[in-house]
Amino acid sequence: MERVVAKFFARVKAQMREKESAEAIRTTPIAKRPILAYAEDDYTWNQLGPYLEAAMVTYELPVVYVTSDPDDPRVDDHDPQMTVYSIRDTLATFLPKVDSPVFLTTMPDLDSFHIKRPQASTVTYAFHSLNSIHMAYRTGAFDAYDVFFCTGPHHTEELTRYFEQIGKIGYDLREVGYPKLDGIAAAYRTYEKVHPDETTVLIAPSWGTHNVLAADGAGLVGALADSGYRVVVRPHPAFFESIYPDGAKIISDLERQFGDRPNVVFETSIASENSFMEADLMISDWSGAALEYALGTERPVLAIDLPPKVNNPEWEQLGMVPFEDRMRAEIGRVIPPGDAAAAVAAVGALIANAADYQVRLAELRSETVYNPGTSAAAGAAVLKDLVDDAAGSG
Repeated sequence: MERVVAKFFARVKAQMREKESAEAIRTTPIAKRPILAYAEDDYTWNQLGPYLEAAMVTYELPVVYVTSDPDDPRVDDHDPQMTVYSIRDTLATFLPKVDSPVFLTTMPDLDSFHIKRPQASTVTYAFHSLNSIHMAYRTGAFDAYDVFFCTGPHHTEELTRYFEQIGKIGYDLREVGYPKLDGIAAAYRTYEKVHPDETTVLIAPSWGTHNVLAADGAGLVGALADSGYRVVVRPHPAFFESIYPDGAKIISDLERQFGDRPNVVFETSIASENSFMEADLMISDWSGAALEYALGTERPVLAIDLPPKVNNPEWEQLGMVPFEDRMRAEIGRVIPPGDAAAAVAAVGALIANAADYQVRLAELRSETVYNPGTSAAAGAAVLKDLVDDAAGSG
């Protein structure tokens, strides 16, 4: 009983702090908070951070950064031009009242559920994946936004067609790019392998009913390890969350079976990108990380052809093949599930042609992603435009 009471009062105190934070934001002059960025978690900084840092450095724009992760390191360590608050429990009452000229987020589905959009801001969406808008996202996921930081021509074309279908007007599609991809590419250019004498295969699945590890994780890991590869198993974070109840058991079973193998490594945190840098090849299914790996490091991906995770049952109405579908054969090979020996053979063939893939994947990045290498600057310029437009109209 004491524990329940303590938990209750701790939550009440947290909500009071959040209300104080909301009041501090509200009473700050608009000129000192032209941009308010919202992050669902610590990892969101990988997408928003480059835009915001460039905006602060290049244009001296002050930023308010609101995170729903109380352990987000930016709460205690951030740029002097940025003010950081943690708001989670009272988010549903806070966000609609935001009145900073520009509201920037990577969170889809505003207005679809209990979290509503700010009515007094230009609501700006920055994609947190290269995936298309129509299969991996829920129906109506992007209806409530004004401006979009499109990562490539596919986002521009998809959003244009979708908004034409639903009759939405007044939206603004900007050709920005994907700074997370730029960061991976830059890091890989200077990365020195920790295991240069070993060939590393990274298994990085999506999560949900149909993923590589759920389908035949043991067979795949065992066959690769027996063939002499260094195998890194890097599950999606959702494997350890309640939204995927089977995930933790899948990983614990694999750890019991292969935990004593020196050439099998389990990486249960995505805080580091070292496994991306180290791997000579990735094995995945429909994960957006596969596109980031291939286009960022210019190395091939073996896709296991499992059913896609469809969050929008109406996705085919758009009449466009999703980017993550049509790219799978371009960035490597696609093979049927359940044949570990065939997977090992495909891994060997792809790695043998690594030099050819390096050239082709660099070309693909230039063809399919806006502003490779300079997307942060492009996004910051858009933020400056939006702030100026708001000041002019005010």
